Amino acid sequence: FNNTMFLTGTPKGDPDSDEDEFGEEFDMDETRSRLSTLFHRVSEVCRAEFELIAHVFASPSTYKDANNSSSTASSTSPSNTPIPLADVTSTVPLQVARLLIQHIAKNTPIPLADVTSTVPLQVARLLIQRIISDPRSGLQARINDLLESLDKGGDFYMGSKKLDTFVVIHEKAAGLFMILKEGAEQNLIPRTAAGSGSGGNNTTAAAVSPATKRAVASLVQFLNSQEMALSNSQRRGYLNLELRLLHHECCAGFDRIGASMVLKKGDSRRYSIRSLRKSNKGVNDAASDAITDYRAPVMPLEKDNLKRMGFGCLLDGPLKPMVLRQPLIHATDSLMRARLMFGTTSGNTSQNSSGGNASSSGGGEGHHRNSTAGVILAIYSQMCTFYGEAYLIPIIESLAEMLDSSAPSTPPSLPYGEDAPPHEMGVNGNFWIAVERMHSAAKSFDRELWAEQRPGSARVWEILVGTGSTNSITMAKECRLRFFRDVEERGEAAILRALDTITAHIQWILVSGGESAGMTGIGTSRLLNNLKNHESGHGGPYSVPTGSALEASNSPAVQSLAYCLRAQFVHVQSALTPQSLSAFWTALSIRLYDKLITRLLQHYYVSNIGGVILSRDVEALRTVSMLAGTDHQHWDTLRELLTLYMTPPDALKSILVGPDGVDATSGKGLFGRAGQLQSLVFMSRRADYRVKSSNGWQKSGWAMKLLGGLGLPDPSERSINMAMFSAERH
Repeated sequence: FNNTMFLTGTPKGDPDSDEDEFGEEFDMDETRSRLSTLFHRVSEVCRAEFELIAHVFASPSTYKDANNSSSTASSTSPSNTPIPLADVTSTVPLQVARLLIQHIAKNTPIPLADVTSTVPLQVARLLIQRIISDPRSGLQARINDLLESLDKGGDFYMGSKKLDTFVVIHEKAAGLFMILKEGAEQNLIPRTAAGSGSGGNNTTAAAVSPATKRAVASLVQFLNSQEMALSNSQRRGYLNLELRLLHHECCAGFDRIGASMVLKKGDSRRYSIRSLRKSNKGVNDAASDAITDYRAPVMPLEKDNLKRMGFGCLLDGPLKPMVLRQPLIHATDSLMRARLMFGTTSGNTSQNSSGGNASSSGGGEGHHRNSTAGVILAIYSQMCTFYGEAYLIPIIESLAEMLDSSAPSTPPSLPYGEDAPPHEMGVNGNFWIAVERMHSAAKSFDRELWAEQRPGSARVWEILVGTGSTNSITMAKECRLRFFRDVEERGEAAILRALDTITAHIQWILVSGGESAGMTGIGTSRLLNNLKNHESGHGGPYSVPTGSALEASNSPAVQSLAYCLRAQFVHVQSALTPQSLSAFWTALSIRLYDKLITRLLQHYYVSNIGGVILSRDVEALRTVSMLAGTDHQHWDTLRELLTLYMTPPDALKSILVGPDGVDATSGKGLFGRAGQLQSLVFMSRRADYRVKSSNGWQKSGWAMKLLGGLGLPDPSERSINMAMFSAERH
C-alpha cells in the first residue's frame, strides 16, 4: 500500500500538479476502479494471512487428527512438528502473556488448548489493526490521501466528486469488513481434519472452548469497531460537504436564470454564486467533530429583482417547471447518498458460527439509527428552509406586491365589446398561473421528499420510520408543518390582495363607469338628465323617466363588469382548488353585492322603467356570482326586493305584508322574507317616494298613507346603518 499514485493518479507531494490540471485529470470511474482494487487487495491479504495464522497456530488435536486421517490427504496439510515456542511467545499479545503468568504464579495447570485456540485470533487482531490503522501505509491513511488529493481542486465540481468518492469508499468498506468477519470465523476457529473415502481433505468444526468463543466474539467486536471508526471519520466529512453542496446546487439554479439573492439576518448585500464560492472556498475540508456542524445561510430571492421581472419573466424564470423541480432532484440525490452512507435501520451486527454473542453491538446499532435519522432530518430541514423561506415565499410576496389594489383615476370607456380582450381588473392572468405553479411546487415538494403515501419510495418519511427515532420524526413533522403554514399564509395574503384589487376595479367599473357622462347604450341624453337629477339629490342611472325606451338589456357598466368577471373566473378556476375557488368566489359575490347595495341605498333612486333595468342588471350579476360557491341567498332576496320598484303604489301593501296580511306583524310578504327595515328602506329609494314642492323634496302622499296604515315610521328619515344590509347578514 505504499504507492500513492495507486489511488490519486498524482505522486504525493508533486509540486507541479495544480488545481485545474487535477480537475481535468480526475476520472470518477477510474477512481472507483482503483478503490475496488485496493479493497480487493486488502481482502486477499487478510484471507491469506488468516489461513497462514490458522496453519501456524494449529492446535495439537488438529495435528493428531491429521495423522490419523486417510493417507490420501493433501501434501500441503500442516506437518506434525512441535510449535516453536519462540515463535509463539513472540506473537502472543499482552493479554495472553498475562494469562500464562497468572497460571504460573498460582501454580495451576496451563490450559494449553485455550491458549493455542485464542492465539491466532489475537494475532489476526494485530494484523488487521496494522493493515487498517498504520499511520503511513494503512487503509485509513490511503483513503485520507485520496480525499486530500480531491481537496486540492478547491471548487464545487471537485466537491461533488468527493461526495461520490465518500459513497464508494463506504460501500467498499462495508463489503470488506463483511468478508473479514466471515474469513475470521471460517479460518481462525479450530477445526478437525476428517478424511473422506474419495481421498478428499475435509475439516469439521472442533469442540469450541469458552475462551475461544470469547476470543471470536472479541475479534468480531473489534472488526465492528474498526469499521465504525473508518466509517464515522468519513461520515462526518460527508454530511457537512453534502449539506454545503446541496445548498450550492440549489442556489446555482437561481444564478443560471439571472435571479439575485440577499443574505438574511441583517446583511442586505446582494448575493451571487461568485460571492458564494468565495465565502465557501474551503468547502471540501472535512474537518468537524460534530456530525452536523454546517448550517446553510438563508438567502432568499431579492424581491425588488423579482418585481422588476414582471409576471411573464417570472413564469419563464423562477417559476418555470424545470427550475422548480431542480432543487427537488438535488435533494433526492442527497437522500440517496445519505442512505448509502448511513443505511436505514441496523448497525453491523453478526452472528458467528461458533455461537458468539453479537449483542454487544446493540449500542452501536442504536447510535447508528440515531445518526441516520439525524442526517435525514438535517437534509430535510435545510430543504424546507430553502424551498420555503428562500424560494417560494419571496415569489409569493412579490406577486402580491405587484398587484395595484387602487383603481385608475379616470373612468373607463364603456361598454367593453365581447370581441375585444376583457379588462384585467388589476389582476394579470399570469398572476393566477404563477399561483397555480407555486401550489403545484408545494405539492411536488411534499410528494418527492416526504412521500408519506408512497411505500417503497425511500424518502424522508419512510427512512425516519425505519430508524424508529420518534424525536426525529416529530421534528421533521414540525419542519413540514412550518413549511406549509408559511407558504399557505403568504399564499392566502396574495389571494386576498387579488380579491381587494378586483373589488376596487368593480367599484371603478360599476360606479365611475356607470355614472360617467360618456357612457353609451342607454341613451346619452337620458343619462345626462339622470345625472343632473342625481346632483340635485334625486336621480342616478336607474332614475329613468317614464316613457323612455329600453335600448339595451343591461346597463353598459353591468354588461362590461359581467364580461370581465367571467374572464377572470377562468383564470381563478385554473389556479385554485375547488374548495378555495368556492371561498374566493363567494367572497367576491358578497363584495359585489355590497358595492351595488351601498350605492343603490345611498345615492340612487329607481323609477318603474329603471327598476326593470336594475332587475336585469341584478340577474346578470347574480349569474356571474353563481359560477362558483354555494352561499348566494342574498341575490335571491334582492330580486324579491326589486319588485318594490316595478309595482304601482296602491299594490305595495299587499307585497309588503302579503295579500292576506292585515298588519306589519303578520310575518308574511316581504316583511316576513326580507324584514321590515330592509323592505321599507328599499321602498324609500323609489323615484316617486318623494316629490318636489316649493318647500323642497317631501314625502309623497301615497307613502305617508301607506306608512300610516301600517303604523310604521319612515326609516329613511334617520341615518341608515349599511352594515344591516350587508350580504354577510344573510
